[in-house]
Amino acid sequence: MFLITDYGACGDGKTVNTRAIQAAIDACGSAGGGVVVVPAGLFVTGTLWLRDRMEFHLDSGAVLKGSADLGDYNTLDAYAQNFECRDEEWNGAHLILAVEVSDVSITGPGTIDGNGQAFFADPNPFFPPSFIWRDGLALARDKEHLRPGQMIVFCESKNIRIRDLALRNATCWCCLLHGCEDVFVSGLKIDNAPAAANTDGIDIDCCRNVTVRDCIIDTGDDAITLRGVPALIKDKTRVCENIVVTNCVVGSSSSVFRIGVGDGVIRNAAFSNIIITRGGIGLHFQSAYSAGRGVAISNVTFRDVYARNVAFPFVISPGQLGATAPIENIVIDGFHAEVFAHALIEGNGNTRPRNIRLSHIDLTVVPNPVTLESRDLYPDTLLCIASVDDVSLDDVRVRWKTSAPNWKRALRSSGVTGLAIAGNCRLPEPGDAQ
Repeated sequence: MFLITDYGACGDGKTVNTRAIQAAIDACGSAGGGVVVVPAGLFVTGTLWLRDRMEFHLDSGAVLKGSADLGDYNTLDAYAQNFECRDEEWNGAHLILAVEVSDVSITGPGTIDGNGQAFFADPNPFFPPSFIWRDGLALARDKEHLRPGQMIVFCESKNIRIRDLALRNATCWCCLLHGCEDVFVSGLKIDNAPAAANTDGIDIDCCRNVTVRDCIIDTGDDAITLRGVPALIKDKTRVCENIVVTNCVVGSSSSVFRIGVGDGVIRNAAFSNIIITRGGIGLHFQSAYSAGRGVAISNVTFRDVYARNVAFPFVISPGQLGATAPIENIVIDGFHAEVFAHALIEGNGNTRPRNIRLSHIDLTVVPNPVTLESRDLYPDTLLCIASVDDVSLDDVRVRWKTSAPNWKRALRSSGVTGLAIAGNCRLPEPGDAQ
């Protein structure tokens, strides 16, 4: 046991304890492993580097808070796989780093606080008005030095456990797992301001064998994301595969679940027993988030999802017009949602999503809480299917709880081969008796 206060750390909420906490971590590493303990108190710190075979444990009442001074954090060149995004106004600084390590845990029940309020400007309305970022959008206060990047980073590491923590006030993504293997995430309580840009909950990038369970997430940006960006890690062969997410309550101002960023591979993922409390897009499959080929997505299943206060229930799309990466073998089985915008399954001239299975879907259309600039911007069709192959609808049911004049039809399809609609589907038009 390595108690950080034995190495000079002071939990007064003022002292910057980076050196003292790192000394405890290094002592643990030199001893061949053990437990580094953060006791009750408010401990301010800059970047900490975790070592092999250690547990970093925050006791009940312990708060580890990011320093308000960027000088207390690592630089962009601190490790080879680091990156930043100046367009999104975050840099390559991090609070906790675990790079090329093994057998490492971060455990609670304490709290890690990114001190986002020290780095975010006040939120501005998101213009033009949109179904995402309904609470506005906050970016970096300092436009030159920006704000710290991901709060917790595990990079090309294995045998990782993150459990029973509260994560709050992140300056960017809360937790990035990049090129890792054999990862267990459980019991996290993530809470970020709804207008805080890029504050993803958990990002799983080029990782193999990951389970996420029993988490409660409410955040500004995507709650849980699967990514395929191998270019930034040493092992370029890594793909994102064998991912299980279950028993979680999630909410987001953007995409609640985002499947697809990068130009690699995402495959073999199962999501189940999910409650969505709010969101711009509930389930978002997008091969190309930015220009380029996009990421190949296959064999992804969502089962038993219950959602409310969501605009788009699900979107399955290449994204950018130039995307060529395939999207195939997608199952959404048991999706029950109150929504106020449309569901979209579409391809483009370069790639066509294929083998999409929708079953036991209940969509209740409710009044739209968002005021757009023009009535023409509101959707007129609930289920839009275009330029895709082999789509089946089984026990898909629609209910209308709004009489908004923009709604014209329940389903529209074009350029679709192999569209199968089972007889047990109920797709009444707006205004029909329910």
